[in-house]
Parts: sequence; structure tokens; C-alpha cells
Amino acid sequence: MAEDSSKPRPPDDDRNLVVVDDDFIHADAEDKLWLFWQRNQTVIIRGTTAVVVGLIGFLAFHFWQIARQESLGESYIACQDDNARRAFAAENKGEVLAGVALLEVADNLRKNNKLTEAAQAYDEAVLSFKNAEAPALKALGTRAKLYAALTKVDLGQAGAEAGLVVVADDPTAPDTLRGYAMIVLANNALTKGDNASAAKWINLMDKRLRPSNVWAADKNWLVRSEPGLLIPIAAPNPETPASP
Repeated sequence: MAEDSSKPRPPDDDRNLVVVDDDFIHADAEDKLWLFWQRNQTVIIRGTTAVVVGLIGFLAFHFWQIARQESLGESYIACQDDNARRAFAAENKGEVLAGVALLEVADNLRKNNKLTEAAQAYDEAVLSFKNAEAPALKALGTRAKLYAALTKVDLGQAGAEAGLVVVADDPTAPDTLRGYAMIVLANNALTKGDNASAAKWINLMDKRLRPSNVWAADKNWLVRSEPGLLIPIAAPNPETPASP
């Protein structure tokens, strides 16, 4: 049953109550928009200004980063010798290009058989790539780790092979670097007469690396030249029934 609108309502019944601003009673759409602007322009301006300032700040930071990287790149390219590269790396610690400069320094030291200094430079380069996320930059960090370990092995430092194992066990490392760590570990094990460890790394190369990896030929040559790596499969015990 419909409610009788003619009946008086309680004083606190505010149904259908509409607040009407006298300024809007006879205004058209354009006037209403103008009135809305007049009454809210301060809030609108402040909000819009905040958005614009935030956007300008973001763009300024973005272009500053680009300009900074360009400037950094120019400074790196200007380095003509290892002393300049060391100075560049010291001034830009934590930057990826500092790590690249240190890698160059370390490679030159290693080439000149200054192994102790080279190992230290490689370790410093590793720190520069620590937070790198791009695959190419992470690969440079892995290369620094690998050569730091190789140099320490050449120096005969205790526990140096652990660094090679870290690279060999890293699933994100490129096959080129990971495979090199494995082949070196296998060769070192053979040198020590530890055929079981050598065979382990040879087998892991088959499991972890692509068949077409660059170290496949070296691995195959090593297996052919070292019969001890061909661990025979144990013959079944005649007393043990064969599995169905």
C-alpha cells in the first residue's frame, strides 16, 4: 500500500529533503560551472599544481640520470691507462662502469702476472656489480667472480676453488662462464688424482649446460684422454632379482 503523502511527517523525518543553493536555482550549465570554479578554484589549483610539480620532478630526475650516465660514460672513455681507470673507479664506487674499469685493470694485471693485485682488483669489481639486474651486467659480475677465483687458484690460496664452485653452481650464470668453471674444476681434480670429483664435474656439464656449449669439445677430449673418467656401471648382483 502506497504511503499517503498528505499525512504529516515527524519533525526528524528528512526523506526527500533537498538543500538548494539560491545561486544555482536559475543558473544554466555554463553559469553552474563558473560558480563551481569560483568556489573551488583554490583546491583545484593546489591539486593540479601538486600533480604538475610531481611530474616535472620525475622528468627532471629522469633526464638528470640520463645526462649523468652520459657524463659518466665520457669520463670512462677518457681513461687511457690503468692509473686513470683506478682513479675513475675510486671516484665512482658502486657504479657499474667502475666495475668495468676495474675488470680492465685486473685483466691487465693478470696478463702481466701480477696475480695478487689482480685478485684484489677482481674482488673490487665484483662489489661494483653486486646490485646489477640486467643480464649483461650480471654476466660481467660473474666473470669477475670467475677470474678472481682462477687467479687465487693460480696463487695457490687455500679454499680458492670454492669460488669456482660458486660459479659452476650458479643457474643464472652464462654457459660460457659456468662451463669454464666446471672444466677447470675437472682438470684440477685430475691433477690431484681425484678421478671421482673430475667425473662429477664432467657429468654435471652434460646435465647443466646446453649440448652446443663452447666447452663441449674440451670436455669430450678430456674424457677420451682420461679413461678413468669413464666410470663403469656396476654389474647387477645375480642374487638380486631383476626389476619387472
